[in-house]
Order: sequence, then C-alpha cells, then structure tokens
Amino acid sequence: MRSEPRLAHFAVLAALALTVLPLFLQLPPWVPLLFALQLGGRAWLAWQGRQLPHRVWLLLAMIVPVLLLWLSLRTLVGREGGVALLLLLTGFKAFETVTLRDWRVLLGLGFFLAATPLLFDQSLPSALWLLLSLFVLTWAMVLLAGVDSTASPRAAALALLYAMPLMLLLFVAMPRLPGPLWSMPTTDQRATSGLSDSLAPGSIGQMIPSREPAFTAQFRGRQPSREQLYWRVMVFDRFDGARWTAGSVPDSAAALASGADSELSYSITATPFKGALPVLEHAVWAGEGVQQGAAQLVRRIDARNEARLRYDVRSVAQAGYPAALSAEQRDHYLQLPAANLRTRQQGEFFARQFRDEAGRLAALRAWLQQQGLRYTLSPPLLQGDVVDDFLFSSRQGFCEHFASAFATLARAAGLPARIVVGFQGGEFNAGGQFWLVRSSDAHAWTEVWLQGRWQRVDPTALVAPSRVVSEVGELVPEAQAVVPVLGHRPPAWWRSAHAQWQRAGFVWQQWVVDYDARRQQSLFQRLGLGRVGVGSVMTVLLLGGVVLVLPLLLWLLWRRPPARSYPVRGWHLLVLRLQQAGVAVLASDTPAQLRDKAKGLAAAQQQQLARLLADWQQWRYAEGATDADPRWRGWWWQVRRFRPPRLAAKKRTGR
Repeated sequence: MRSEPRLAHFAVLAALALTVLPLFLQLPPWVPLLFALQLGGRAWLAWQGRQLPHRVWLLLAMIVPVLLLWLSLRTLVGREGGVALLLLLTGFKAFETVTLRDWRVLLGLGFFLAATPLLFDQSLPSALWLLLSLFVLTWAMVLLAGVDSTASPRAAALALLYAMPLMLLLFVAMPRLPGPLWSMPTTDQRATSGLSDSLAPGSIGQMIPSREPAFTAQFRGRQPSREQLYWRVMVFDRFDGARWTAGSVPDSAAALASGADSELSYSITATPFKGALPVLEHAVWAGEGVQQGAAQLVRRIDARNEARLRYDVRSVAQAGYPAALSAEQRDHYLQLPAANLRTRQQGEFFARQFRDEAGRLAALRAWLQQQGLRYTLSPPLLQGDVVDDFLFSSRQGFCEHFASAFATLARAAGLPARIVVGFQGGEFNAGGQFWLVRSSDAHAWTEVWLQGRWQRVDPTALVAPSRVVSEVGELVPEAQAVVPVLGHRPPAWWRSAHAQWQRAGFVWQQWVVDYDARRQQSLFQRLGLGRVGVGSVMTVLLLGGVVLVLPLLLWLLWRRPPARSYPVRGWHLLVLRLQQAGVAVLASDTPAQLRDKAKGLAAAQQQQLARLLADWQQWRYAEGATDADPRWRGWWWQVRRFRPPRLAAKKRTGR
C-alpha cells in the first residue's frame, strides 16, 4: 500500500517545523513564530482542500515581514539576517506547493534550514538535533516517494545509514573553511562570571556564576595540580581610582628556562577574547596560529578572527618569572590616583616600617589576612573610594575586590604591581583526560615586581584558600551546581553521567568542530599527500571510495539470495522457453493453463510439454514430496533441452 499524498504533505510541513525549533533561541522570536504560522496555514488549506492564494497576494504579503526584518536587524544578509530571510521565504514558498515537484523543492529547502542552527551553536546537542532533523526530513522524503507509511521510518533510517560513510568521507576530504563566530556576554549590575576588558570592583552587586564552558585543555604527560592552574588572559596595569584597564607600557621579560621537571606540554581549545587566549603561566613556547606577547600573554596571530582555535603551548609551572623594569616602567607600575586615601596611607606605613621589599610584601600579605575579609559572590555595592570602602567598611567581595585592593596597597607601599585576569582551576574529566574550565572559574590575582621578578600573589587565596583547591561551587552556596528542574545537589550517578556527557562533548569539539583548515592540512601531510589541493582531495575521495565500496560489495555478496531449488528453477525456465516461442504465458499460470496456451506448438513439442508438466505435478504434490528428490535434477535438464521453435504471428495464442 502506497502512502497517501496528503500524509506526505503533512509530513513535510511537520519536518520543517521541527527543524527550525532551535532558531527560536537565536533569531527575533517573531520570525520563527511567523514561520510556524505559515506552516500551520498551509496545513489547514491542505486539510480543508482549499485553493492556494494567488501569487500576487503572496508577493504583497511578503513585503511586510521582510520590511519588519530589516527594521529589526538592519540587514538581510549575514548570519542572523540571512537565516531569518531564508526562513520567511521558505514559509511563503509553502503556499506555492501544488505538484510533487513543488513539495520536493520545499523539502530541499528544509535540508538547508536544518544546517542553519549550527551557524549559531556547534555544541553536541545541536549536532544531535541536526541528526534528528535529517531523519525527519528523510522520512518525509520517503513518504513523498510513495513508500508505505508503516515502512517509511525504516526506509528513512536505512537511507541515512547508507549515506553516513559518504558524509564522513566528504567531511574529511573537502577543503575546510574558517569556523563560525562566537560572541562574549556583557555585564551590568547583575553579571555572569567571565571576562571583561576592564575591572571595576564594587560596580557589580551580584555575580551570577555561569557554568558555561570557557575552554578545554589536554595535557601530554603528567597532569598539573589544581593549585598550578592559573590561566592568564589579560593584564590590567592602569588604575583611575575605581577601574583597572590595560596600559601601554610593556615589561621587558627575560627568557624563561624550561626544565623537564617543571615544564608542562598541553593543547587548549578556546575562543579568543578580543584576540587574547588563555595560557597556563608561564609560557615558554607557543605553537602555530598564536604568538607570545608582553607580560607572558598569548594572542591569536589573526586577532580579528574570533573563531574557536586549538593551539599547543609549553609552560613552566612556577609562580614568577624574571623581568627587567626600566625607570619609566617602574614609575608606571607605581602610579596611583589621589583617591582611596586610607589605603594609600596604610601602604605608605608599611613602606616606612619595612625597608626590605621582601619583608614589606610579607607584611602586606599578613595584614590582609588579619582584616576579617569574607569571600562572597553577593557583596554590597561600593560607594566613593571603592578600595577604602571595601578594606575598611564592607569587607565583603570576590576575587576582583581582593586583587584591586592588594595591587593598590602594594603600589602605595612602593612595590610595582598589576592585576592579571584569567581563570583559575578547572574540572578534570578522568575518562577523557582533559580539563574543562568554565566561566565560573574566571579569576583575578596580582603580580608584584620584586628583586627582578614578577611574583604572583593571589590575595583571594590568602583570605579564602579553598578557592584555589576547590571549585567555586564548593566555596559559596550560590555557585553550587544543581540538577535542572529539581534544583538540588546532583547525586553520584548524575555526576558520573554528566562527566560522560562532558567527555562526549570534548570529543565532538576536538574531532569535528575543531577540524579546521590547519588540522586538515596536518592530516594530509601525515598521509603523505602534501598540501590540500585538487589532486590530494581527489586522491582521498578515490581511496576513501574504494574503502567504502569494498565492504558494501562484501555485504551484497553475503546478502545474495540462496540458489532456488530445481523445481522452482525448472518451472521459471519452462515459462521462459514458452515466452521465447511466442506463447503468452505467466509464471503464475497453472500447468493446465500452460497446456491450453501452448496449443499452437507442434504436436511433438506439445507432447514433450505435457510430459514435463505431468512429472512436475506428480513429484511436486505427491505425498512425502521434497525438493531434494534426485529426479528433479534430471527433470531440470529435460526442461533445458526443451526449445520449441518460435510461432508465426497468426498462430500465437494466449489470453
């Protein structure tokens, strides 16, 4: 039974609606909502059997949403504008579907729409949704081809299964393009944890810990301890009394000596933040695609490219590195505005009390620990001189409060200081052997120049040591991970399943999303194919095609139907001999019907045919008859020798 055309039409509309559901999160909500209404209207017309609107009315109706789209996005091209316009035009195309060809064109547009959510999000859930969309679209295509509705799901699954090897081959072989762009979150009075291009302690009343993944790191050889995981991204060295920003006076860093015991080799997959990339302090070598800059920072060579990047780094696990400061640079790292008088006086007090800079730094650290400061993600807003208000009034804050206060104290005490912003810690996935660093791991600490070295000082660790050895969620209740919907702490089985999901996401990112032009070029070189070009791509396609076709041929040979028995083979050959003689017979005819239709044959051939049919009936239906009877082989050879001459046109018989 063939599927009904109307059922196939409804399946196409339903597949389109399912495909674009993720776009509700990426486009202005009215665009996918209007698309859903368009599909619903077309389904209602099909259900009622009503006539489609004239194309002139469709053209006029299309002007309004396209104009509204322009007013909303100020563009009809690019990622958002292009996808939204394609969505609207596909919706209007649904009202032009009359013939089978029209429905197939509409379904073809659905396959294009299925890929558009990946322009916004390339995560593993998006990939699984794409797989579901492809299955539903293929199911609708099978129904359009007339396959029975009960057999259509299996046919769709088999079609995708057969196409999968070719899809993988094309993914590996076809030249790669740069990855999609990513955006960074913004901050306001309520902010999510993460990075910003400045640091203003006291301007944020509540820090909402975001568990959004920031980057992943995979180490080769030994794994570092959590206390060593200080990932530096930016350095702030200019302070106006309330906000820290990046200055323009770099330090003159000396070369770090790498050693087998302290050196760590690893790969990071991250999205640049205005060209800056995370790196474990302190880097001694950076691989392809990135470059080392001042202040032990690493940047992408093409700073305007904000696509995800996988790069290799080697770092020395130590809390400081040598650097020579000129008089100008030293003055720069000692500058303080006239604000925060009490803090400056406190620092000047330590400068008078301790002539030795090392003793002065130790005294500053001890004093900060004795002030009763408390780590919290919900500190009060600071007023006026923010550092004074924090140190001597509120005494509550998170890492940026502590880093800003200590850097101000150090400068007031005559110690060059600056703030480093990045991430601290991470979550180790034992199954995948990688570290996952989240936005909630964002951190700020200080560096103090002492005796020819920049020395890391983490004031947050002085006040809340567990921040360095534990996750933020274990330190403050508001940052704890919870089970979605249920809202309580996850049990062990949930954490195990979550770790496996993270591992799958890491593999997906590493081998699929991060398979860019650079990694493809590396693969081609390892295969001995040289650079990616027409010749090397064709070679991969040819060799891959052979590898794919060979298992298919073996499978077809294995699936080849078994040889038919002699009675069956002989019967079909007998029917073929009569057809070749011009007798209109069918394989479904009975022996009596064959005899009647073959009356135009010569008497000798009729007698021979009668004996063959009589033996066939006797041996086929006799009690205890079996196809293994040895007489069948002789009968089959007699059929092979039966070759009646072709009848003249006027003597041909049959019904």
